Amino acid sequence: MRFCVENQRRDFGDIAVLLVRKMRLHLGPLVLASALVLLGAAWQFWFEPSRDDGFGGGVTGSSVAGLVTGSIAAGILFFEMLLWPRKRLRKYKLGRTKYWLAYHLWLGLACGPLALIHSGLRFGGQFTSILMWLLFFVLASGVFGWVMQVVLPRWMLGSLPQETIASQIDDVSFLSALENRQMLTVVLGSRPEQVRSLAELQEGIGVLKRGGSLWEGEVGKQIIVGAVQRRDPQRGSLKELGVSESTAADRMVIWKQYAEVIEPFLLRGVKVPGVVEVKVSPLRTLQRSKGWFASLREACSSGADGVIDRLESSVTQRLEFDAQKLAHAWLHRWIAFHAGVSVMLTALLIVHIIQSLRYI
Repeated sequence: MRFCVENQRRDFGDIAVLLVRKMRLHLGPLVLASALVLLGAAWQFWFEPSRDDGFGGGVTGSSVAGLVTGSIAAGILFFEMLLWPRKRLRKYKLGRTKYWLAYHLWLGLACGPLALIHSGLRFGGQFTSILMWLLFFVLASGVFGWVMQVVLPRWMLGSLPQETIASQIDDVSFLSALENRQMLTVVLGSRPEQVRSLAELQEGIGVLKRGGSLWEGEVGKQIIVGAVQRRDPQRGSLKELGVSESTAADRMVIWKQYAEVIEPFLLRGVKVPGVVEVKVSPLRTLQRSKGWFASLREACSSGADGVIDRLESSVTQRLEFDAQKLAHAWLHRWIAFHAGVSVMLTALLIVHIIQSLRYI
């Protein structure tokens, strides 16, 4: 009991330390962003005298406070755009990435309220309305991306225990197919002649031996070592499969289902000639996969359960890889979308500044 209490205290202590570190990282940017918004609002709406501007009176962007808050918002937006060239200039050590991202987040969020303060809480004409809506669209996409970057990695860590490097998924799946072939040959014997022939994988083996990747298709890439080392300790030896009671009928059924369903599913997307493309597989979801393997167990004797469990494990791994691919696709597509809309906003802001300078 004392041991459990000590472990709980240690866990709570680790969480508290993590929260303190996070607060230290975000406290400075949060205070700065809040101060800019509060001071700008106080100056514009409290200390700045109202005047008739032909649109019903009230504070406007042409007031001193409006010009200052608008300039600050524009400066923040240009600072936000510096994050991209900063990544290209990492060798110059222009500050740690986590601090850049913290200021990027909180100052970016302050940009919206500062723009509203600058405009006197009015969108104005058609061009300025488009500019404001585009700004809020950029802020919304930024918040969405920040939430995804926080939630998705934690979800992947807890739900995808066999996660690997995204660019090595096809390589690891290819090796998994090779291991399954070897296992079936050792445990059940060679493939029966009545079963459809399997794809020739020698070319893929040659690519991997030369240090290439089936995903990149180039030589000289670092591949699969870490991923395989992480996966192999979870697998038992072939002697532990308990197949001494398997029958010749089991051999025919398992080899047939492996050649027609399991291996084509494992090799989806792998760039190897001769691999059968499967558009709709009965293993495409975890629920369908469990039902399919349950039917396979019913069609075989109990002595083949060890082999079927091993095959199901490799399919589950591939399903986790597919989920990882989808998560990475969401993250990368969000970055491209957010960056593209931000560039558009920056271009329109420059036009807005040039137009505004004519009336000052």
